[in-house]
This record gives sequence, C-alpha cells and structure tokens, in this order.
Amino acid sequence: MRFRLLFPLLLLPLLAAAQDPQALYLEQAGWDMPLYRGRTATNYSFSYNGTYLWDRSGFRSGDLSYAGKVYRNMEMDINAHQQHLLLRYPDSFNTVDLGNEAVDWFTLGQDRYVNLRRRGIDVPEGFYKVVYEGEASVYERIDKEFRRDISISNDGQIGYMDPAWKEGVFELFIQRRNWYYVAPDGQATRFRKQNFLLRTHPDKRRQATRHLKETGMDKADFSRWCQAYMNFVEHGK
Repeated sequence: MRFRLLFPLLLLPLLAAAQDPQALYLEQAGWDMPLYRGRTATNYSFSYNGTYLWDRSGFRSGDLSYAGKVYRNMEMDINAHQQHLLLRYPDSFNTVDLGNEAVDWFTLGQDRYVNLRRRGIDVPEGFYKVVYEGEASVYERIDKEFRRDISISNDGQIGYMDPAWKEGVFELFIQRRNWYYVAPDGQATRFRKQNFLLRTHPDKRRQATRHLKETGMDKADFSRWCQAYMNFVEHGK
C-alpha cells in the first residue's frame, strides 16, 4: 500500500518537467494564463523605414490594468500603427497583441498611459500618455501612419529620427503627434500649439507665461511645457 502511494509522488517531478516550460514558468510565477492567450502580434516582415512602435525604447517593465484586474511587472510596448498594446512573455521573444478594448491603463518605466475611451471620453481609440492630470488634464498621443512615398529621402521627414534609415526603401511609418486637453466636464479637444492651452485659463495666462519664462522652461519640450503650465494654473507652482 505504501509503495502504491509513493509511486505517483515520485512521478510528479517527471510530469512537471514534461509540461510546456513557458506554461510551467507562468504557473510557478503566479501569472494569469488567460492574459497570454491573446492573438500573436503582427509581424512586419517587409523592409521599411521608421518604426511602427510608439518610440524606440523597446519593451519596458510596468504595471497593467486589463479588464479591471491589475498585473505587476509586465514587459510591454505599444504598436502605434494599430494602437494596440504588446505583451511579451517572460524570458522569451514571443509577443501577444492585447489590442486596446480591455486595457484600462498601464505604465512603462516612469510613463503612464491611459485608455480614455474606457473612461467614456470621446476621443479616437487607443492610448494616451499622461502629461498632466488634475481638474483638467493633458495627454500626448503618437500615431504611426504607414505610407509608401518615393518623395521622402531622409528620416527627418517622417517626424522623428531613424538611426537605421535605409536608402531606396519607400515603405515608411510617418509619425503623427498630438496633444489632447480634457476639460473638467470631460470634453476633449485636440491641439498642437501652446496658444490653445493659454486660452483655457485667460485670467492666469500672463502670470503663467511669466513664471515659465523665469524658470527657463523650454517650449521645444512641448509636453513638459504643458505640464508646467497646467501645474501653475491649477496649483500656483
């Protein structure tokens, strides 16, 4: 009888070793397997210039709120061509496409991104990088538009720099960069120039611009300028 009980126990290590290594790793790590059952990420196997990703930072670790559940220390990146969130298996190059419908928010390093549509705000679907959140909020959005254009001859013309630019390749990912102002009533407005933001608080405009000038705020870093402006008009600092 004792031998019969011991025999299955002795087989357990062998059975575990026979499992799929990735599934076993995720099970032992306590990670939720359904999250990794999304569709395989799009493979852009043709030659092109630029990148379909939000930027060239690569996969970064962060937290993710997906379908109302929070996951910690996930490896993620953003497909800005499709506005989909990419999730990489731990210790692997396999990538899952989570889309955007069930993604509430996520972080990549120090940056936080939100799905404003999930909050009921009328904006194009996809992800928005938090620039400032308060009574009113400002978000940055990057889209990558695929185009074939023989007239573009260098990377500066696609809206950003590509260190791996290939001459004679006319398939490109053009960057479209916009900012969105969400008023306290939830109304969202797309903008690209500081004059729009200055008009949102006309009673504080002069003080705010003087403050930003005195602190040496560089207008070239537009997101940082927007953050500083909103922080002053809402908090006086």
